[in-house]
Amino acid sequence: MLNRIFPASLGVLSLLAFAAPAAAQEPPAPASAEEVRALRSEVQELRQQLRLLQEKLAALGGNSPGTPAVPPTAPPSSPAPAAVARPVRSQNLMNPAISAVFQAIGNTSLRREDEGNGFDLSEAEIAFQSVVDPYAKVDLFLSFPAAETPEVEEAAVTTLSLPASLQVKGGRFKNAFGKWNTLHTHAFFTVDRPDALVNFFGEESLTTDGLALSVLIPNPWDLYLDSTTEVGTALGGPAFNEAHHDLTALERISVLFDTSPDSTLELGLSGAWGKAGATESLTLALEEAGLTGTLEPRDALDSRVTGLDVTYKWKPLRLNTYRSFLWQTELLRSRRDVELLTPSLTLTPDEVSSLGGYSYLEWQFAKRWKGGLRYDLAGFPDSETARESSATAVVRFQPSEFQELRFQVKQTWRNDAAVLLVGGDAEDTRIYFEWIPAIGAHGAHKY
Repeated sequence: MLNRIFPASLGVLSLLAFAAPAAAQEPPAPASAEEVRALRSEVQELRQQLRLLQEKLAALGGNSPGTPAVPPTAPPSSPAPAAVARPVRSQNLMNPAISAVFQAIGNTSLRREDEGNGFDLSEAEIAFQSVVDPYAKVDLFLSFPAAETPEVEEAAVTTLSLPASLQVKGGRFKNAFGKWNTLHTHAFFTVDRPDALVNFFGEESLTTDGLALSVLIPNPWDLYLDSTTEVGTALGGPAFNEAHHDLTALERISVLFDTSPDSTLELGLSGAWGKAGATESLTLALEEAGLTGTLEPRDALDSRVTGLDVTYKWKPLRLNTYRSFLWQTELLRSRRDVELLTPSLTLTPDEVSSLGGYSYLEWQFAKRWKGGLRYDLAGFPDSETARESSATAVVRFQPSEFQELRFQVKQTWRNDAAVLLVGGDAEDTRIYFEWIPAIGAHGAHKY
């Protein structure tokens, strides 16, 4: 090898030695403008090719773009080892995202002494969320209420790749009735839920074991128009029961408008249809008459609840971390078939129609501070005369997205029929304090 390389090197050096004096005697002519532009274009193309090669090497070998590739250690005559591509799917996706959140609540009445006064751990929630594969995801929320049995709050599988903007969800989920019903308790704007939702759906949200189909409806106005249809067995509550596993159906249509670059307006219509059992009024009447067990009321009477919701959000593009405004209002109407106890101690059919709703305003006046006002006016699904109203003021302090403290004052008024129906006082004032810390990657709620 050396015998061949050494004579060839001497020959090249000899040619350079003869060419150097000739080049010194005849200097080259200066390059023209066209030649300079051509050279610049070639240099630019070479730079682009080099950048593409570096990106390909980074994708194959894990190096970041711009990092020079490490030269191979194998001899030049031997082939370079094939680069092993890293898996596209992150290994973290093989494990579900786990999070936990709990609520420490203290409250007291300024007018009476009752068992509700004091501090307690209202509820703890553990969430497991992950994609199953490119076609579905699972959301599992376990709830641990204070002094109650742990339960599955939500457990649903949702499709991710159906055509025509379709999405199917199955399992246990909070029904898409209005806006507030879908929220978990730690995501409320206030410490408690609106009175109308409590009176119509119970202390917990309207929840169903079943199936849901949602679709984005194409329209010529290029609006966000969404339709959700749900069918299943509703968990027990004032408006619907789960006797005989009667089916509950729900339909919701919502549309979202961009009112400006900084604000949106959403309108929604909701309707739920199912079966309900004996009312609390009838149960009390039978107890007072000593007819419990003698007269058996029907437990599968028709019940319907419809709702209208309006939500306006303003969040400026430049000061979105310091200023925002929210106005949310929901109106509900319940129509329910009932049975009444007549003076002759027989049951007669009847229908009860009642209204309820709330309106909530919230203003963010600093980076971590928000203040809100809510007014409630609520009837009851089994009484046309019982009414209660309340006014609520709340201040929310959010040190970060993982922690929130709330201070709330609520004034409640009830008429005589409501006092007889639910007990308590005709007027009450309560003060609340709530501390909500969260750990882990807790999924965001719907806009």
